[in-house]
Amino acid sequence: MIKFFRKIRQRLLTENKFSKYLIYAIGEIVLVVIGILIALQINNWNELQKLNEKEISVAKELYIELNENLISVKNQLELWENRDEKILEVISLTESKNVTLANREFDSILIYVIAFSNFKLKQSKFQRIISLENFEFKKSPSLITEMLSLNDRYTTLMDYYRQNDENYHQILQPYLIDNYSTENFNNIITGKKTESKVDYHKLLSDLKFANIMHSARGSSAPFVQRIKITINKIEALKKQLETIYPSIIIVDDSSLIK
Repeated sequence: MIKFFRKIRQRLLTENKFSKYLIYAIGEIVLVVIGILIALQINNWNELQKLNEKEISVAKELYIELNENLISVKNQLELWENRDEKILEVISLTESKNVTLANREFDSILIYVIAFSNFKLKQSKFQRIISLENFEFKKSPSLITEMLSLNDRYTTLMDYYRQNDENYHQILQPYLIDNYSTENFNNIITGKKTESKVDYHKLLSDLKFANIMHSARGSSAPFVQRIKITINKIEALKKQLETIYPSIIIVDDSSLIK
């Protein structure tokens, strides 16, 4: 192609057709410029495609982690709502004068108060996305702001969890070890029908136990509320991602089974 244009240029010069040569030269320059612009456009398109693919990949990573945390937090909500309800039952019993529950019935209530499980949010992908330099969601720049807001919720939620953890391991658990029978709880768990070795009425008449239960409620009730707030924030961010990047939506195969 280059040789072809060179021959035309040489022929015009040898035939002394300068005006035609000038027009040809300008045309050649225009063609070169158009070629460069097309190449730049293709290069820009390729770069844009790479950025879009990266953005979708990052969005999918975030979506998967959000989904895992949502399942975990919802499980915690069920556990802690139940625990909070049982704490209130125990508080009510400490305020009652004539409690006629069998020991085993009381133990069945109290065991939910001590049903304390470890809780940890997955944040590795979340933190990595936030820390990426010069990265933003082009299709929705506000997503980073929403992520930072949710990150604050995560921090608050875990602070409340640690408060409950300390309340249980440093106050409630040592008290029960000193003043009640852990064998009672083991019997409930294993289904073993054995008479309780310690009468629960001693606990209910102990002001310290009542104070511990009120303290536990003071920690658990706000934690339940923070869990609900966090669930709403996760669901809102998930919905936003689904709307902007519909291809990242995970289909639950189990829901398709009839």
